[in-house]
Amino acid sequence: MDLKQLNTFVQVAELGSLSKTAERLRIAQPALSRQIRMLEDELKTQLFSRHGRGMVLTEAGELLLSRATSILRQVEETCADLTEQAVAVRGKVVIGIPPTVGDILAARITERFRTAYPEVSLRIVPAFTEYLLEWLLRGEVDIAIMYAQEKQTNLMVQPLLMENLFLVASKEAALDVRRAVRFAAIAQRTLVLPGPNHSLRILLEQEAAKQGLQLNVPVEADALQTLKDLARRGHAATVLPYASIHEEVAEGKLTATPIVAPALSRKLVVALPLGRQTSNAVTRFSQELCREVTEMVEDGVWDGQLLLKSQQEETAAQR
Repeated sequence: MDLKQLNTFVQVAELGSLSKTAERLRIAQPALSRQIRMLEDELKTQLFSRHGRGMVLTEAGELLLSRATSILRQVEETCADLTEQAVAVRGKVVIGIPPTVGDILAARITERFRTAYPEVSLRIVPAFTEYLLEWLLRGEVDIAIMYAQEKQTNLMVQPLLMENLFLVASKEAALDVRRAVRFAAIAQRTLVLPGPNHSLRILLEQEAAKQGLQLNVPVEADALQTLKDLARRGHAATVLPYASIHEEVAEGKLTATPIVAPALSRKLVVALPLGRQTSNAVTRFSQELCREVTEMVEDGVWDGQLLLKSQQEETAAQR
């Protein structure tokens, strides 16, 4: 097995067709078919199920695709690092990010990073934290911004931000960011919230249980834009970080207020897999990400406590 065979296998798996792959790689289809057969013979297992509509991965093929994708990306990153010039950063960075955070941060960090490092390509993968953890450990994601979990083994985790949560409603609700509302008052409202497996919903339900309250959630929606649209139309209130609605609040489309008794917040971290060499491109992305979040907090766009800054101050004080 060599890198050429792995790359050919990945291309066929992605396209699901020998003819399309042959056209993309500009090689004869019989030669391509022969490479796949040789790979299957070497591994002593069938990688594809062939049928009239194309080729579908078997269970063994799915496993090889996961490993091969990681191996090829590491080779690409290694080549980029070894051939890197003094001031150039090249390669590809695959970033995992929760959907809510992605809507807040993805466009900003992409613009910032691509301006500074135009020779690096980015792929942003939105997913819930549970999936991001799995993909980090499997090497399918290089770096992830995610909500802190109790158990985070085999990861290098850097605290980023403790984001505060706000009650959000229509302009007619006339909520005021200068006047906080007690958590108990939330239970008296009709709410639209993410589904039961979403970290935000779990946090709210746990606090409601502590206070012996029952949340009224007739509508569930995982998409941030849907939550905002329903709140804007007055169908229900919702709970979100301020960064996700600051533009709508400034434009008078939504109103918001902090939550107290208790104040609700979520801890965001930056995670990298342990035991894997971090490429220069990933390192630079992590640095630019921290700078972008710092500026958003300092500009009042993202309401919360900057944990990265707190760590730096603590380290300086110890010195």
